[in-house]
Formats: sequence, structure tokens, C-alpha cells
Amino acid sequence: MSNQFLAIDLGGTFIKYGILSDQGHIVYKAKVETPKDVEIEGLYEVLDQLFESLSVDFSIKGIAISAPGAVTDQGTINGVSAISCIHGPNIKKDLQARYRLPVAIENDANCAALAEINIGSAKGLQNVLFVACGTGIGGAVVKNGKIHKGRNLLAGEFGLMVHYSQAEQKVQSFSWLASTGNMVTRSSKALGRPLSGEDVFTLAESGDLVCQGEVDAFYSHLAVLLTNLQCAYDPELIVISGGITEREAFGQELDNAINKVNQLRGSLSIETVVKTATFRNDANLIGAVFNLVN
Repeated sequence: MSNQFLAIDLGGTFIKYGILSDQGHIVYKAKVETPKDVEIEGLYEVLDQLFESLSVDFSIKGIAISAPGAVTDQGTINGVSAISCIHGPNIKKDLQARYRLPVAIENDANCAALAEINIGSAKGLQNVLFVACGTGIGGAVVKNGKIHKGRNLLAGEFGLMVHYSQAEQKVQSFSWLASTGNMVTRSSKALGRPLSGEDVFTLAESGDLVCQGEVDAFYSHLAVLLTNLQCAYDPELIVISGGITEREAFGQELDNAINKVNQLRGSLSIETVVKTATFRNDANLIGAVFNLVN
């Protein structure tokens, strides 16, 4: 029997957790609500309960954690997130002392990328970019098969890249320009009612000019971002994830947008190979284990 590991995905609403093999196979998974307004000890108490209950049926050899924020190699988490108590304490050190087991912790987008390069859409590749398109734009950089974090832990924060308008004298981030979340926000504001992503696409297809404009802008900005990333890093592949990838026409629509950008680039056009991610809800758990065992 392969070794079994407890994987934990810390989210603002839920803590997802599971027992996984060292090959990323999920043996068991579940979730609990993330405790609100607690200090770090309150979070540790929830993890204690999970560990104790799972230890009855599984022989846990290590703990693998996926977390929001800028995770350092030492085990602390910089930045801010919906789980305020995780920023500051050395979680890796604390949990190793608590459970007497190996513990690894990594950023959630980095974990998702690790799932893809080990057993997903980028399996076997060494130099890959992972782009998460949702509420905003996030991602990860894989260099020589390993996560590249950068000097300030900013590698993969593609949404922080900006577009500058000379005429308006302002910058706009690609999280604002190229995320489905903000496409929906702009459409909802323009039409004066709350919309879902599915609503925006449905209205666009039925002829609504506002939603057509927002969908076109979303794809155009995303295509520009992806071709710029190809120029900057020249990866073997760009893997994209997010709810938008569940849309049946997404792949063709994105290809069309990339082709349009290349037509405008003329002699500066480049090949940008994009695939959708294999994993979605389980990606962080799977990648967290590969971060621990590799």
C-alpha cells in the first residue's frame, strides 16, 4: 500500500481535506466550514479534530497544506486573505511540533500547478505557466519542473500586471480587465441588476450589446495577457483553469481571440499553446501532496 497523506486546502468559506496517496490518488475527501474570526489556535483546533478522526482509519505519514497568500519556504504566509489568522504564525513549524509528522505548505495556485504538471494537462513538461481565471487572475510559474516564486514571491501574480492608458492617465490591472469575475461585475453594473457569468454569456448570445461588448473585451484582454506571457517566459504550455473553462465553447473562443491578437501583431505574431486544466475542485489537494513528497 502506498503512503497516505492528509491534504488540507484552506479556503475562505470551507476547509477541504482528504486522504491521498503519494501519487495524488484521492482515497477520501470532505470539507468543513472555515472558522470565522478566530486566532490561529482556533484554526489549529479544527485541524486537530480532523487529524484525530482520520487517524482512526488511516495511517497518516505527513500533512500537505494549500493556502492563500504568499507562502514562504520557512512556513509563514505573507500578504492578506479571507483567513486573517494564517498570516504571521509559522504554520509549518507549529504543525510539525503538534503532530510529529512532516508538514509542507504552499500557495493554492502553486499547488494547482503542481497537480497539472504531475498528473494533469502538463504532465511531463518542465516549463509551464498556470493561469487561474476567476474572481481575479492568479497563477504560477513552473521552471525546470519546480515552482518558481521570485524574489518577492510575486511570480505567477499575473493579475497584478497592468495596462496603461496614456489618454486617461491611469492603469488597470489584468485582474480587472481579463477575469470573468470582473466581466460579470461590469455587466451587472451597466444593466443595473445582478448577473451570473452564465447570464452574461446568454445575454450576449441573444443580442445584448452591453454583454457582447464585455464578453469581447474579456476574451481580447485575456488573449493579450496570454500572448504577453508567452513572450516573457516562452513556456512549453500555458494551462488555464477556472469556472469559465467549463463553458463548452471556451477553447474555440479563446483560440479565436488569440488568433485575432496575432493578426494585429503581424510579423510579431507568436505561437501560444493553451490547454484547460485537468483538475478543478481537487487540484489544490492533489498539488499539496506533490509539494510534500517531491
